[in-house]
Amino acid sequence: MKTTLVSLSLIILSLTTGCKHSKPAYNNSLPVFDLGAAITKQVPDTFTWNSIAKKITYVPISSSSDALFAWAMPVYIGKDFNCMVDHKTNTIFRTDKKGNVLNLFSRKGQGPGEYTMISFVHVCIEDSTIRVADQRGNKYIIYDFEGNFVKSTLLKDKGISTPILLSDHYIVARGGSYSGHKLYITDEEANIKQSLFPMDTTLTEMNRMLLASQINFCKNKDLAIVHFANEDTVFSVTQRGAEPLCIFEKGGSQLSYADGMKMMEMTSLGSPYMRTMWISSIPNYYLITYMLKNVLYDEIWSKADNQIKSRIPNVRGAGGFQFILPSGKKIRFNSRSLYIHGNTVATYIDAVTAAEEGVVGVNEDDNPVLVIMEL
Repeated sequence: MKTTLVSLSLIILSLTTGCKHSKPAYNNSLPVFDLGAAITKQVPDTFTWNSIAKKITYVPISSSSDALFAWAMPVYIGKDFNCMVDHKTNTIFRTDKKGNVLNLFSRKGQGPGEYTMISFVHVCIEDSTIRVADQRGNKYIIYDFEGNFVKSTLLKDKGISTPILLSDHYIVARGGSYSGHKLYITDEEANIKQSLFPMDTTLTEMNRMLLASQINFCKNKDLAIVHFANEDTVFSVTQRGAEPLCIFEKGGSQLSYADGMKMMEMTSLGSPYMRTMWISSIPNYYLITYMLKNVLYDEIWSKADNQIKSRIPNVRGAGGFQFILPSGKKIRFNSRSLYIHGNTVATYIDAVTAAEEGVVGVNEDDNPVLVIMEL
């Protein structure tokens, strides 16, 4: 009983201190992925999305003179409609399941109800709203489905910074230079309910900003998966709080606390540490993307045996894992641009590629085509 209480105390301590724990007491109970050892190994680029997809659906987005899109980044794949963002025109739009555009709106600007940079979009079916995080404007804005402005909140007034997850009833947000913690859980009105991973209050505002910026997060829309550049433990964060999920051991590529306090720690070959690393969860696998020595890598790790299955370096923009089109041609999907929710993974392809490679019902001058995979 005494041993159990001590272990529980160590878990709680790790969630409520800002100290570095390279080997937390709960390591033995969590899956461990030896990322550091795998870096030096030759790993084949053999993975394709088609190999794990049970169903693939192409949804051509209807075209008209008043609804032309350069991008179609999915932010919601639902039973009755889909919602996407065109970041080039800052337009949010909805389509029915056949791709017919239901409505669209763009509210770019710096005034009330306007955004300067869309960083996260959440569709809430419960109250028929579209909720937008504006990173540059540091705002949280709510619209109805037609794009009518409902409410705006200045995040700094709430003591939080960039949201990394918007959900129906809670928000997961970073701290900032003015914050005492690295991460916060709020209610849907952005009022703080839980403060996680405290920062040393004697640190300068610049150092607190640097610590908060070391939080790496995922592309999952149904939960937040976070970890810190100077630690190996990966956490899942929900309305209940933060729970250890797994360990990704970075080895010699782990950012030290001291180097993390420097604005830039670089050499002519790039940083020798993984400052930026995304970890997303899909059924049976973890999808990770990280930058090391100025090269961006994508990797697939199996949850069954904790082993790496495929790696692709992003050379001249050719990053992401392969997808086989109806014609047999292989293209790559940018891992950082995926919509991931449960067993659904979605992205889009341009009309030229779709038309040339056998997607039915698409012309080269049409809108992009939504690609939905059920895993």
